[in-house]
Amino acid sequence: MLKNETYTVLKETLESIQEPIVVVSWENGILYENPSAKELKLKIGKTEYIKLVHSILQFDNLKNKSSVKGIFKDTGQYKFLIDAYPFGDEGITILLRDITRFLELEESSKLENAIITISKLLSKIFHDMKGPIGGIKGSAQLLLEEPNDRELVEDILYEVQRLEKIISEITTINKDITLHKTYTNIHYLLDDIVSSFRKQYRNVNFINYYDPSLPDIPLDVDYMRRVFVNIIRNAVEAIEYSGKIWIYTGISWDKVYSPKGNKIYIRIKDSGKGVPKELEDKLFLPFISTKKGGMGLGLSSSYKIVKEHGGILKYIGNSTFEILLPYKEEVKG
Repeated sequence: MLKNETYTVLKETLESIQEPIVVVSWENGILYENPSAKELKLKIGKTEYIKLVHSILQFDNLKNKSSVKGIFKDTGQYKFLIDAYPFGDEGITILLRDITRFLELEESSKLENAIITISKLLSKIFHDMKGPIGGIKGSAQLLLEEPNDRELVEDILYEVQRLEKIISEITTINKDITLHKTYTNIHYLLDDIVSSFRKQYRNVNFINYYDPSLPDIPLDVDYMRRVFVNIIRNAVEAIEYSGKIWIYTGISWDKVYSPKGNKIYIRIKDSGKGVPKELEDKLFLPFISTKKGGMGLGLSSSYKIVKEHGGILKYIGNSTFEILLPYKEEVKG
């Protein structure tokens, strides 16, 4: 039996550790939980927590009184890396590390790297196309002076302008963006954009659920207007110009991107069918589009713009896009 003084020191040591630690008897009873473990139990729920802890006892190595390290457990919503250390015939000390945020940030980083790699490749290709396109455009403009085949020449110019737009979009994704941020009321900006869409699309019902307590946030109005216009236009097209679009705002407590509640969310949801499952993980890559004839560049450039603001753009299912933006200027250094 430990002396009182030794027990006190040991307990204080365990309780100072930031990772969840649980001591379990071989009879499956929990003997001790440090404060971090108790927080974890509240976060994932008591039933899921007990199931997670008890699942560790099934390993043969532990039954043979050997330590086990790096056990990966996926509960669905959360992912853990677990170490377990038997202490004699009495039980096991279990260290639970929640690696959910790390894995999701890693996936986000992979997506960003893919966007950058593809964009650089495409940017080089389209840069090489600029010369020939300029020549075609110049020749077509000269031909416009001739009355014959004017319609054909206009078609050529239209396609050239379309190619120029593609090049411009790709360049935006690939190049560094210089932001001119001002503290802006996000609701005024959204209302201004929605007002324009309401005039164009009379059969679309726009519904907003704004959090009036949100502070003004630092953003480049022109760039973020471009993002919101792109996502709302996509929503209008998804419902084929007739239906409902909801816009929600509030403080985000996203466990990966805003665990401290330091970002706001803007969610744009439409009454359409949503993004096909097979496209969800490719949605922000260039030339991936859910629309027939779509170029698939708008979401890629929007993703880049939001990222440059220190935020994140993602599709969260149920026909809903979510934008997270910091409500204070992030200091880099």
